[in-house]
Amino acid sequence: MIEEPTEESIKVLEKSELNSSYIEWYGRHAYQNEREYFYHTATGFRLEFYGRVLDIELRLEDKNHDIYYSYAKDGEDLLTSGVYVQSEFESTLRIEFDTYDHHVVELVKRSEPEDGLTSLHRISTNGYLKEVTIPEDQPHFLLIGASGISGHGALGSPGQARTTENSSSLHAFGYLTAAHFEGSYEFVSNSGWGLAFGYNDVSGEDNIVKAYDYIGIDPNQQIIDITYDHAKQPDFIIINIGGNDYTSVINKLSGFAKTEKILEFKAAVADFIFKLREDAPEAHILWTMTEGSQNGTAANEVINQLSALDKAFVHMVIIKQVGDDGDLAGANNHASFITHQKSAQLLIDVIEGILNPTV
Repeated sequence: MIEEPTEESIKVLEKSELNSSYIEWYGRHAYQNEREYFYHTATGFRLEFYGRVLDIELRLEDKNHDIYYSYAKDGEDLLTSGVYVQSEFESTLRIEFDTYDHHVVELVKRSEPEDGLTSLHRISTNGYLKEVTIPEDQPHFLLIGASGISGHGALGSPGQARTTENSSSLHAFGYLTAAHFEGSYEFVSNSGWGLAFGYNDVSGEDNIVKAYDYIGIDPNQQIIDITYDHAKQPDFIIINIGGNDYTSVINKLSGFAKTEKILEFKAAVADFIFKLREDAPEAHILWTMTEGSQNGTAANEVINQLSALDKAFVHMVIIKQVGDDGDLAGANNHASFITHQKSAQLLIDVIEGILNPTV
């Protein structure tokens, strides 16, 4: 039986209604200029509606590259469902179904902040929108890092340059871990950034630690000047950061200057852990590193000096590095999808141990 819309039925979402009970947002977003902006990779939303056709009107500013999205219909897997490419300032994604019925749609950005500034302008349907039902007791994952956790080159092949087509945060270990536990997710990441200093800013003024307290990063590698309220408390925080600190700054130095920068990096590790512990005292922090990495070794030395109370919530996890197990690399000498899957399993095993400790 077809449900007919009433006068009270909502057929269109626009302006401030783009952040309402009719849309569930994934990740950080902010209402500006009569649009809802979303900055980090793996940000997006879920909608429920009764009808057959849904139009999603998007905007793209300061474009550096085409923006790639995954969209899913009625519970499809985002990894294998539809792909939408946003290349113009104004674009509309039309999603159609065979039946005029209750349907669910997800749209999630796979590209990074550096690729372009994205926003949602309007949503409309030939039926009517329904208030979304948000799962209860869903674990929340905060994913912090740079290119590794963002899926830089994950869908590419050895020798290829990184593109938005061959890169996807949804095919990287952070998202894969959250998806395994059917968790919600929130990214703070961008390729080239460091914990203390990175390719975006070797001075260290703008880094991931600072970005953590703000809503997003723009395509010019600047932090959006809107503070984030941290209202949604994470249950698990997965961190993969530090390689850029070493390659952009530390390893270009020698002697006392290098030692001083390493100490600065270690201090940043300690300060960030303490900040995260204060902001989310019940969250488990999983700091990831590849075997023998300089930044991971330095971070591990800091973690080993934590108090017993803090150590109970901070875990160093060694993940796979590019080319492990004979697997091919992805684009731009970054981890491939198969390597990300294996790293995700290592994190899943650690989290399973946290959730189900052996006596």
